[in-house]
Amino acid sequence: MRNYVISISREFGSGGRLIGKRLAARLGIPCYDRSLIQKTSEKSGLSPDFIARAEERARSRFHLSIAPIGIGTSALGHQGVPVSHQAFFAQADVIRELADEGPCVIVGRCSDYVLGERPECLKVFIHADLPSRVARCVEEYHIPSEDMEHRVIQMDRGRANYYNYYTGHTWGDMRRYDLTLNSSTTGIDGAVDLIVALVQARTSQDAKV
Repeated sequence: MRNYVISISREFGSGGRLIGKRLAARLGIPCYDRSLIQKTSEKSGLSPDFIARAEERARSRFHLSIAPIGIGTSALGHQGVPVSHQAFFAQADVIRELADEGPCVIVGRCSDYVLGERPECLKVFIHADLPSRVARCVEEYHIPSEDMEHRVIQMDRGRANYYNYYTGHTWGDMRRYDLTLNSSTTGIDGAVDLIVALVQARTSQDAKV
């Protein structure tokens, strides 16, 4: 039986991070999200602040899609590549190492692309309607709803820029995922139930091979 790694990509405000944490708790496996920045810092020697700023700069780019910039090789092999890109490569290396260690949930960070060729990687995309995302963010961040709607749209645009820039693929393309979920319909716990069902179905399928 494979040790499945679940990659969760998500729209801003869809509850994807919470779904990832509850899923990991249900399965009894680790969940990695923002902690990847610290792990990447330890591996690369770059400061966590620098890595966070590099991510922010990439999100602000207006590239819709370019060819991949070499994610398949080690960060240490990218001599002459801008340091901001090396931060991304180091993070990709960390994601692969965590997947090598055993089952886990990884939220965001292009993990679906980094691990996409591995048969043990289950790729999930969480989306939701705009009003429910705005309502969730207003409750979480205490920002007026009219300002929050603009921020939700901007955050999604940034995530798309970051993903498209580093992978050469289109963020949110349903064909790249094993499961897409509308958390407005399923709710948080319902989404967790469906992902667990996917893991169980794949595990059962493995047992028949």
